[in-house]
Amino acid sequence: MTPDYKTGEQALDAAIRAYSWMDFHVVAYDEVSLVVRGTLDVSYGYQLQIEFGDVGYLDCPMSWRTGTDTQVFSKVDPATLTDDARERFFDGNGGEVFRFAVEGVHRPWFAHIVAARMRFFAAAHGEYLSWSGA
Repeated sequence: MTPDYKTGEQALDAAIRAYSWMDFHVVAYDEVSLVVRGTLDVSYGYQLQIEFGDVGYLDCPMSWRTGTDTQVFSKVDPATLTDDARERFFDGNGGEVFRFAVEGVHRPWFAHIVAARMRFFAAAHGEYLSWSGA
């Protein structure tokens, strides 16, 4: 079965926020492509697969947890970034700035990914996809 890919940060945020929380795991990175999976229980499988193409900058942990009571995933307008952040994110590369809200020990913070493309697919609500294949 071919996954039903979707795009758009609002659609992805809605898919994430359909759950009470979500744990995210970086499962593949090959210098230009990044795959992140979201799950409620890593031992059963995953609910979401998010794929980023032409990745130019990556600032995120290998795995993280986030609550879903506020916006989790968004695209950042580069004009709202500080000069330092803009220089860091776009030093020799381009794309769009995507961010995940991350639950930190002391406070929430954001993971950032600069990439030309983002797409995702999701399992039916309440179902799990196998880690070994889509």
